[in-house]
Amino acid sequence: MSDAIAIIPARYASTRLPGKPLADIHGKPMIVHVMEAVASVIDTYVATDDVRIAVVVQAAGGKVIMTDEQCANGTERVKEALLNSGQQPEIVLNIQGDEPMVNKQDIQTLLQLMRRPDVQIGTLVTPSKPTDHQSTNNCFVERLPDGLAIGFSREVACCSSQAWRHVGMYGFKGGILDELIALPPTAGEKSQRLEQLRWHESGYAIHTAEVAAAGLGVDSPEDLEQVRQLMA
Repeated sequence: MSDAIAIIPARYASTRLPGKPLADIHGKPMIVHVMEAVASVIDTYVATDDVRIAVVVQAAGGKVIMTDEQCANGTERVKEALLNSGQQPEIVLNIQGDEPMVNKQDIQTLLQLMRRPDVQIGTLVTPSKPTDHQSTNNCFVERLPDGLAIGFSREVACCSSQAWRHVGMYGFKGGILDELIALPPTAGEKSQRLEQLRWHESGYAIHTAEVAAAGLGVDSPEDLEQVRQLMA
């Protein structure tokens, strides 16, 4: 049994790009690009509620765990997948299924952070650039010198000093997922549309580690075309 596993949530439904995980990128579905990159670093499962995604991942040699289509968010899907996997790893990574250019070194950096005994929840950040401020989809983090996050916001103005852009990859220790899922939504989470604010505002410490750059997530047909060009 692995002491650390990665779970990649993958939903077929998407408002702006239906069937996003199966979008073709140079002859290979996007979810397979992600799965293969992550699986080269850590024991990996794709968590999905759609048999079409499951078939594609399994055909590529990946491992799939079916989950309920009613999961409210990626964290719930990861928790259900962990339960259904029958595994009890010390560390669980939640990795976005819509970043086909996911950096393997970033996964290693998050694993290293999660192996610290004082870290229960971990995530990644990168120094923000002026162009990052043009999108309301980005999240910015204020953190202490030791990496402890003290604020998350869609607005860079939240940060009194260096603004860090959040990189949407999480690590969790053991049973903390049960605690996080049981938390009620908070005001900050609702206003900012940031699930991590539920944990932060409920008193849970979120530690961060720095990486060189944020990955390019695919949220629209335009993003998909940009990724295809970059991966050509």
